[in-house]
Amino acid sequence: MWDIHLGIEFASKALLMFNLHPAHCLYLARRYSLLDWISDPIRQLLATPLERYTEDGKDNLEFDLYMIIATAKESIATERKRLGNYPPFPPSFDNEPFCDQHESCKKVWMEKWFYIIIRRIHHPVAPLPLSSIPMALEEIDHRGMNPECKRSILTWLRQSCLQVQKEEDLIQETITTVRNLFM
Repeated sequence: MWDIHLGIEFASKALLMFNLHPAHCLYLARRYSLLDWISDPIRQLLATPLERYTEDGKDNLEFDLYMIIATAKESIATERKRLGNYPPFPPSFDNEPFCDQHESCKKVWMEKWFYIIIRRIHHPVAPLPLSSIPMALEEIDHRGMNPECKRSILTWLRQSCLQVQKEEDLIQETITTVRNLFM
């Protein structure tokens, strides 16, 4: 029969120019095996509260896909609560530069975490991605904290704290699960 892969490729690129609902994109991705279309709609749906899904969006999501997304959203919410409520801080013996004011540094760190970062993590409209926490903390003025201590804690956070990467890991796992479902 005729080779229509070029036509499908053209049509899929043209369709992306329209402002399609993420659920509709996933419906088309599943129907026409457009595996490249999976990542962005999944990210959008995971970032949108379930109660904001439109009727059209709910109709385009089949039950198995809806359950995958809902389960992932629940896991992500749990990780966000866990990290938000228990700020990461290395054990006191891990402060690489010798810090004679480490208790003060820890107090400043916790204050900034609870007054600034936790609010951004739990923001109802535009929550801070967990993987962006080190960058957000770097931009905050930690007045009263030893600069070397702050730098050491941020390095520890980037290299050793797996919690900040957990959300992105769950998103990637969801994308892989949906991709395997569509194959």
